[in-house]
Amino acid sequence: MDIKALVKKLTSKASNTTRVFVVVQPSAIYLSSPSLSIEEDKAEFPVEGDWLSTLEQAISSLKAASLSIDVVLHSNLYQSYQIDKPNVPREEWSSALPFLLKDLITEKVTDIVADAALVPGNSKVQAYVVAKSLVLDLLQRVTSSGHTMGRLLIEDDVWGHSAGELSNFLLLQRSKDSNFRVSAFVDNKCAFQRTMRGVVAPLTGVASSALQLDGVALELQRSIDYLSSQLKGTSLHQLKVCCDEEQHDELAQSLDERLSVKVSRLSENAEISGQVLAQHVAEIESDDINLFPAHLQPKQERFTLVNVVAVWALVAVMLLGGFGYFTMQNSSLESELKVVQSEQAKLNSQLRKLQGRLADHKPSAEKIAAVNRLKLEVQAQQGALKAVGEFDESQQLGYSGIMRSLAQLGRNDISLNYILIDEHNLDLKGLARDAQAIPNWVNQFKTELSLIGRAFEKLNIARNENNIITFELKTKGGTQ
Repeated sequence: MDIKALVKKLTSKASNTTRVFVVVQPSAIYLSSPSLSIEEDKAEFPVEGDWLSTLEQAISSLKAASLSIDVVLHSNLYQSYQIDKPNVPREEWSSALPFLLKDLITEKVTDIVADAALVPGNSKVQAYVVAKSLVLDLLQRVTSSGHTMGRLLIEDDVWGHSAGELSNFLLLQRSKDSNFRVSAFVDNKCAFQRTMRGVVAPLTGVASSALQLDGVALELQRSIDYLSSQLKGTSLHQLKVCCDEEQHDELAQSLDERLSVKVSRLSENAEISGQVLAQHVAEIESDDINLFPAHLQPKQERFTLVNVVAVWALVAVMLLGGFGYFTMQNSSLESELKVVQSEQAKLNSQLRKLQGRLADHKPSAEKIAAVNRLKLEVQAQQGALKAVGEFDESQQLGYSGIMRSLAQLGRNDISLNYILIDEHNLDLKGLARDAQAIPNWVNQFKTELSLIGRAFEKLNIARNENNIITFELKTKGGTQ
């Protein structure tokens, strides 16, 4: 195994850490996890006094260890401001925003933590601010419980994903012990938010007031008209209702009669805002607001004494294992080498014996010379025998076969007075009654086996002193 990979494996965080979401509401703390099973009666913790203590109690109730805790803050715990988009890279916003917001806040720049998201439809950003002391206190309580702090989220981002497939909508929302708020979401992002002060809950039930409902509807319609003029090209025709301590169906029906948009309840299963947030918090995206920046995260001491000792122990074990393995390999190879050397000695001994026997059977130079002389003598005798055989055969062919064939072809108009026969030639001289008899006689050679194939290169015809026709036939290469 690669040492660097081993060190990285030992010192890096586990990628499959179980994530738990903690939803903070003014009246209760809610737990939710996509992978950890949390019993229903242990998922809600009413706030009694300090909510941080309740949050610590809720985290401590988790049986699993080393969890990653993501906290969702209620809107009462942070402030939001809409400003121009910072002219710095996105990864530097968390460092630059406190200075860009210094004229809008009363706290010191060094005492706040900020993050922002682009407002859909324009060039502004929605900035969110929380006190640094709150972040550090929250971090201390999470780590003291044996867990790690993941992200610090805001509930506005969770509300943006709470309407199911609906990405553009308006929301009238109120948590218990909090104020009514109206928000607008475009592409699941918060583009507008307003707190409706002076509205006293409940709006429905026996204590409801038609006059108060009219006032709420008027404020809502003003917000709808304002958004229609600001968010051009975006349709916001649906208003969702999620208000604690209210009868949602009755409230939705009352507002639907008074507003120009369609009004319906947000959730059919949950009546409480905290429960709705707990159901949809896992849909938070990686680019949503995170008020726990990297510079506040505790620096992990990677090369601790325990890690170094563990690495060196593993290296020592690997070295010892490697040494033992190669020692065994060396011992095995030495045994094989001894066997091979022993076989080599035996083969060398056999080679020497065979070389000695070979020397005994090797012929002397005198014998080799004598054999060569005998071979030459045999070759000479074979050549002589061949020549004699050829001579005898040619003589037999020339005197017996040819003469017999010429006798068979005897004619009254042809008379031979000279015959020359050797192995390759047949020359003839004679007399003829007339010139035409000569070629007729030669054509008859085809009927005799000994004369077939005899070709004459030269034919001379003349008359002697007695005016008798003479002829001379010479084969190719023949001599007179």
